[in-house]
This record gives sequence, structure tokens and C-alpha cells, in this order.
Amino acid sequence: MVQHDFNPGHRLHDLNLVRDGRRFGAVEVTMAADKDATEVWRNASRRDGRWIEAHLAGGWAVRVHPTAHVKTLRRELPSLLRELEAGGVREFGSGLRHRRDPYRHHAERLGIAHARQGGTEYPGSIYLLVRQSADRVSGIVANTGDALAEWVSEWVADPVRADNLEKLAKSGADERHLFVVLPDFADAPFGVFDLLTRDAAPLPTISPVLPPEVTHLWVLSVWTTADGVRWSPDGRWSHFPKPLAATGDRRRATY
Repeated sequence: MVQHDFNPGHRLHDLNLVRDGRRFGAVEVTMAADKDATEVWRNASRRDGRWIEAHLAGGWAVRVHPTAHVKTLRRELPSLLRELEAGGVREFGSGLRHRRDPYRHHAERLGIAHARQGGTEYPGSIYLLVRQSADRVSGIVANTGDALAEWVSEWVADPVRADNLEKLAKSGADERHLFVVLPDFADAPFGVFDLLTRDAAPLPTISPVLPPEVTHLWVLSVWTTADGVRWSPDGRWSHFPKPLAATGDRRRATY
């Protein structure tokens, strides 16, 4: 496997597959990421270390909607939390249970779903968390892996993925591999994420419906649990082990 795209501006596929000095395949790597949730998480985690405000008692866990504007939160949330602490308020939000909450309009404006103050070893700390929809975090655990085949068929065919398909088509390679990575905030329902993070999860029993630009398919999550899953033109699904690397205080899959 050899890197091919050294400059994203050139619109080339990412990797070449080489055997005996001859290229036989092209690989395009892409993320199935929830764009809004990922952007909020990236911006919220941009500062080094913890978010500490010296004038707060802290220990605030603040769950925000994926559409929240992090810069506004950074600017306005500390003074709001100071006011709440001064008034003895330890919880607020924008959901139905907080419909009579005098601070609900503040929560709505800042994109806060729910916030609660609890004990902490780090005075002044604020923890931003991204709220995901219920179908992303819970659901039925299936007996087959067919949900993966069905989801990836629709996901690959979405016009948003046209750039990935174009790169593979332009490669002219006999084998054209699409490598799909599901990050922490994946653009996939719970049933699919479960299949890619649960050890010994079942494989699909049906083949995916793929555009002609894709001859081979690889799908995996960034979590260390569970193997990746691949599909070949012979119609077979199989598992493959994920390479791991130390990342911070936990191990994450790399590719």
C-alpha cells in the first residue's frame, strides 16, 4: 500500500495497492461523520487542557445540541453559570421538563439541551458534551448484520459522496476500494454503530448495492472493540483486524 494523494487539492485517490511493482488497486478513505456534532466537538476541545473558570465553583456538565455555536458558549456561558451558582441553581435546560425554568430561554439561545452541576476535583471546571439524537445512541441489537449492508448502500449512493466516487473512477485501477471510517460522532444509526463496536457482532447476510466505481468495501469504527468488516466482489463479507495505536489515555484504531 503506497500513499498516492500528497496534496488534497489535486483530487486524487488516497492510496495505491501495489503487488510485484505493479499497481492493481486504488483506495479512497472517507469518514462517515456527523458534520455538525463533529464540528462542535472539535471546537469545544480546541483548548489545551480543561476548561476552567476561576470565578466558578464548577463541575458543570453541559450537553449542547450539534448546532450550538461554541464561540458564543465560550463567551457567554461562564457569566450565566456564575449567576446560577449565586442563585443556588444547579440544573437547567431547554427540554420539556424545563418548560417553566426561568433560564430556559438562555439555554435555547445558547443551544444547551441540559446542564447540571455536580461534584468535581477541578474547581471552576466546565465540560461540554454533544447531545446526539436517540436513534444514534440507542436501539435494538440485531441478530444479523444486514443493517450495515442497507445503511452503507444508501450512504455511498448519496450525492455528497460523488467526490469519493469520482476519484476512484479516475484511478483507472482494476480494483477500487472504498474505506469507510465511523468516528466518535458517526453519521449512522445505532444499529450500524453497534455492529462495528460490538465484539463478535454478526456479519450481513446480504450484499451491499454499490455504484460501479466501487469494487471492494471496507468499514470500521475508531473504537478498539470489534474488528472491521469488508465486502468483496465474490459477494462475501468477512472481518479484518484493526491496527491499534496509543492515543492519549486510551487505544484507538488507526488506518
